[in-house]
Amino acid sequence: MKIRDWNKIKFLQKSKIEWPCPNCNSSALKIEKDKFHSTETANSLDNREHEYWEIEWIHLIFSGILKCSSCGETVTMTGYGNVEHVHFYDHISNEYEEALNEEYTPTFFHPTLKIFQISENCPELVRNEIYDSFKLFWFDLPSCANKVRTSLELLLNEQKVNKTIAIKKGGRRRLKLHERIVEYKKKNKQVADFLLAIKWIGNTGSHIGKLERNDLLDAYELLDFSLSKLYDSKETELEKLQKEINKRKGVRKKTTRKKRK
Repeated sequence: MKIRDWNKIKFLQKSKIEWPCPNCNSSALKIEKDKFHSTETANSLDNREHEYWEIEWIHLIFSGILKCSSCGETVTMTGYGNVEHVHFYDHISNEYEEALNEEYTPTFFHPTLKIFQISENCPELVRNEIYDSFKLFWFDLPSCANKVRTSLELLLNEQKVNKTIAIKKGGRRRLKLHERIVEYKKKNKQVADFLLAIKWIGNTGSHIGKLERNDLLDAYELLDFSLSKLYDSKETELEKLQKEINKRKGVRKKTTRKKRK
């Protein structure tokens, strides 16, 4: 599943979902029909007494169970829903029909679904901080963005980027995240530029109402690329290989085996 596909998180009970299992990562999660329950909220029921009440005013909450048909993992989910009055053309009857669809939006999963897969080579502290951001992605975008921003601090720690700088009188000043990323450019400009873009999105998380889900998906795409550049073993080895060949301006240095005595 592509990161951008997480924009399409609304579903009907009859929908064929393609969310990846948090255990085996296969797109094999299915809604357990007999374990899916929805009900209308008290406030929604009260609104039915309004003179100008319309079907779109219905507000639902739901809980359900997802089960992976591949590994058997079970995932609980909760969220809210609404009712839509839809019109469509029935090609069998050759007539326009109408129907009421209950459409649901999830706000919580346990275990949480992974927006993207993180290499096992990625340091655990960084990986766990990003996984924590996945939990918040469904219901608290500003907090999610702040988690992503914190993961950058941890990532720079792992890359041995200085946290402080010397100042007059023998003291030291703590470097801001922006300054640390600029410092990291000396070592890895490409990844540093990606981290800087993520940082701007993370900063927006401090301003209420400014973030949209698509903004977080932008950050996750940039982060996924950055982590792949740093920790994907195949890409890392190829990066080392091309640098060695370019430096030697020819084939890489041959290794010789020592003869056994």
